[in-house]
Amino acid sequence: MKILQGFKNMMKIPQTKIGLVFAIFVPVFFMIVWMTGYNHATERLDELNVGIVNEDGAASKALEEQIAKSSPFHIVSNSGFEKAKEQLDKGNYAMLIVIPSKFAEEMGSGNGELTFYVNEANSQVAVSMMEKAASEISANIGVHSGVKADIVKTNEVHNFAASMLPMIFGFITYIAVMTMNIQFNLVSQIMKKHNSKWQIFWSRQLLLVIVALVVPTIIVSLAVSFQDVAAPYWKLWLFHVLTAAACISFTQMSFSLFGNAGPLFNVAMVPLQLMTAGNIIPANMLAPFYQHFGAFLPASNGVQGFTKLIYTGDSVSSFAVNLVLILIVTFAITVIRLAAQKEKAVNSAVSAKQLAH
Repeated sequence: MKILQGFKNMMKIPQTKIGLVFAIFVPVFFMIVWMTGYNHATERLDELNVGIVNEDGAASKALEEQIAKSSPFHIVSNSGFEKAKEQLDKGNYAMLIVIPSKFAEEMGSGNGELTFYVNEANSQVAVSMMEKAASEISANIGVHSGVKADIVKTNEVHNFAASMLPMIFGFITYIAVMTMNIQFNLVSQIMKKHNSKWQIFWSRQLLLVIVALVVPTIIVSLAVSFQDVAAPYWKLWLFHVLTAAACISFTQMSFSLFGNAGPLFNVAMVPLQLMTAGNIIPANMLAPFYQHFGAFLPASNGVQGFTKLIYTGDSVSSFAVNLVLILIVTFAITVIRLAAQKEKAVNSAVSAKQLAH
């Protein structure tokens, strides 16, 4: 009977009900988002861009057209290798096909070889599909002529551990600050008894600024001590500071809008950000409804930006702009929401003592 009474008392506490909601909501939401977002993803191969460079001119024009017609991907013709390779490194192409000069002549003698450049700075699903496609394209062309495929992997990271860094920098940062803000929200609730709302808010912002500067310093320093990456330290650090600040502001906003239900909103963003980050499959292969969600979410921009920095060291300005906008908008929403809330009376005795000091 005591156990039953304890159970009844436990069920009266609001946090118990919130915990039960989490237990049900989280797997259900993951199921709904992932099953609808990834639905028929492999049927959207035409959303992947593959570049082709024909260095053999008119002699292999028919072959170029044949590849474009038979390929399930969106084939983009390029006039020069260097510009096409640049598009590959930027992530605009999942693969680059090069028809070398004198290919038609060599194919006739059974020595033809096509070169396929596969960008390793892409989702593993996309890389695997490109490698398979390269072999199939060569096999289809060379049924009677012995055409071979030379697959060149670009932006390759030889240590598998390094491939985890974009997730650590971008996604794990979101999880970390989301958990942190749950605790900071509880601290704010405790401080309400003796402090004004603005005193609590700006004190909290000072602490969050310190976190946004210190945590990236520690994490980036550890990362570069373990792994070789393409971007210099300062680029990684600056982008991580921006990512951390956007994640902090985003997760903080949920508490100002939804109160104790804020963690539920933050957790609901987890499957969306995992799915739209592009490290599982390219975002343009998702169901159309989800393809552009990533631009509005901090971890998605963080993961995509760090993938470029770690593999190629290329510019991440578009992701940085998105993160700045997320930071500004979410912070503004938090301030506006706080300004609209009525100030609760603080303990007068404590207030008088604070004024005396």
